[in-house]
Amino acid sequence: MARNYRPNAAVIVTDGKGNVLLCKRMEQHLEQHWQVVQGGIDPGETPRQAAERELSEELGLPIAAFVILAESSQMHTYDWTPEYIASMPRKAIFSRYVGQEQHYFLAKYTGSLDALDLDAHGREFAEVRWGTPEELVRGAWEGKRPGIQASLIEFGLLSEEVTE
Repeated sequence: MARNYRPNAAVIVTDGKGNVLLCKRMEQHLEQHWQVVQGGIDPGETPRQAAERELSEELGLPIAAFVILAESSQMHTYDWTPEYIASMPRKAIFSRYVGQEQHYFLAKYTGSLDALDLDAHGREFAEVRWGTPEELVRGAWEGKRPGIQASLIEFGLLSEEVTE
């Protein structure tokens, strides 16, 4: 039986100086992990359009504040855990998909983090800050870690795999 993954756009945001944006979700069970801007790809939307929309929705700035620098040549999948599924209020999505297939993008933002409006479209992040690519990999949830790490390497922000 084929495994059905939800199409997802994920964006690694860099400041152009080697730092990446580290984001912590609002949900208590996710707030111990760093992640990137991400979200589902709507019907009729391209992965790039979804990436641009998610940047604007989650960080509260017009897409003109960002420059999309690259798109990963590979997609990465991960499965949702039973604990994650049980903790989420909207369960309908979990009857159709086993996890997400992520299309990674690299975007540059050179503005101030103070300019971000995390409440613009329903707050998703409890915290955002600049950090190193290594911090992002080490702090990411283990299911998302391989995709984040591979994309950071492909985008030239990480020279080799990060080990624990």
